[in-house]
Amino acid sequence: MTRRIAAATVLTALLWGCGGGPRAGVDSAVQGRDLDGALTAYDTFREVDGADDGLLAEVARLLLELEALGDDEARQKSALLELRLAGSAGLAGIRRIADSEGRTTARAGALEVLARRGDSHARAQLYAWLDEDDPRLVAAAVTAVDPIEETARLVAFTSDPDASVRRAAALRLGAATESVDAIQALSQLARVDPEPSVRQAAVSALGGFGAAATGPLRERMGDAEAQVRLAVVRALVRADRDAALPLIAPLLAAPPSRAGIEAARTIALTGGAEPGAPMPQDVEDARAYLAGALGNEDASLRSQAAVALVSLPAHEVTDRLLIERLQSETDPGVRLGLARALQDRDVGGAEADAVLEALLEGDGMPAVQAAAILSVEGREAALARLEAALAADEPMFRRVAARALARDAGRPDSVRHAMRDPDPMVRIHAAGGILAASN
Repeated sequence: MTRRIAAATVLTALLWGCGGGPRAGVDSAVQGRDLDGALTAYDTFREVDGADDGLLAEVARLLLELEALGDDEARQKSALLELRLAGSAGLAGIRRIADSEGRTTARAGALEVLARRGDSHARAQLYAWLDEDDPRLVAAAVTAVDPIEETARLVAFTSDPDASVRRAAALRLGAATESVDAIQALSQLARVDPEPSVRQAAVSALGGFGAAATGPLRERMGDAEAQVRLAVVRALVRADRDAALPLIAPLLAAPPSRAGIEAARTIALTGGAEPGAPMPQDVEDARAYLAGALGNEDASLRSQAAVALVSLPAHEVTDRLLIERLQSETDPGVRLGLARALQDRDVGGAEADAVLEALLEGDGMPAVQAAAILSVEGREAALARLEAALAADEPMFRRVAARALARDAGRPDSVRHAMRDPDPMVRIHAAGGILAASN
């Protein structure tokens, strides 16, 4: 009996030394595509050998792959996005999805990601799906069409019954900037398509056609949808800034609006002067408009103006105004936007930091977002706020907290249990954060 026990002990030691034991249990479950088994095996491994972020990332990648291959379209897209955001750590998962069987939307999405990365084999596979009946597959396949060599084929797709196909074709035609047929097709879409997202894609694509697109874009400044009007403003400046200024100047003379704020941001962002030279008058006027919008009674407009200002180069006058607004602002969401605008700047950085710390005491999403921002620096108060959010009843809080703790704070082991959360999106965000942290 003693010899048998001794022999068993030696065998166990040999197995563990050769990759057996708890780690082998995790590896086996991952290879067998058994998520529950992998999660349980990792818990066992952790009890014996402690946390292993790399091994946990393997489990997280499996979760995202299985979600991407599932039947729920929203979860498919979210999981694939998390794999893409994870960079090199997610690439193996994307390739496995691309190599899966059948012509599925999940596989099409993975092939599209690879094709955009320059994978010619993935592009060829997508191209073969252009005649499929499922419009979701066709929309992905359209991204593989060469806009220069096959402009006519893309133009034909702008008449497809499905909006997602028309939108994909419009975006792809944006590269055919020397084609008269392309600009005519995009102008038509921008004018008459019933789907706002298609009109938005069309006007965005027209922005690359230079002065020739100014006329069609000007016609769309009065579009019924705000998202399209915003896209028109950006496209006009991109197409021909000098010609665009008189067209969008009236927006800056009117009371603050979403389109006006976007116009001011675009003008200020594209009107750079030489170092040491005076600020151009149009840029100065645009910044003044944004500064005025910070005092608007509509909190959403104040927030948009703050976000617009953060996208501009630092400027002492603007930054001091932001500090004043930050100190008088009462809306938590706007305070968060203002603090973000000033956080990393020489002027106002200390004040922004203090506001972010104060926001941690709140009980809404701005508090969780402030904690996510501060968690990068490993601040204990921020980490504690995220841990509290991870245990909250509100799934949105748990989603933000799981990703921030894993990726931003660099503590993937602390959110491993969130991969068992009852909310599938929390599980996906947790897995995405864990995988991103492994890079």
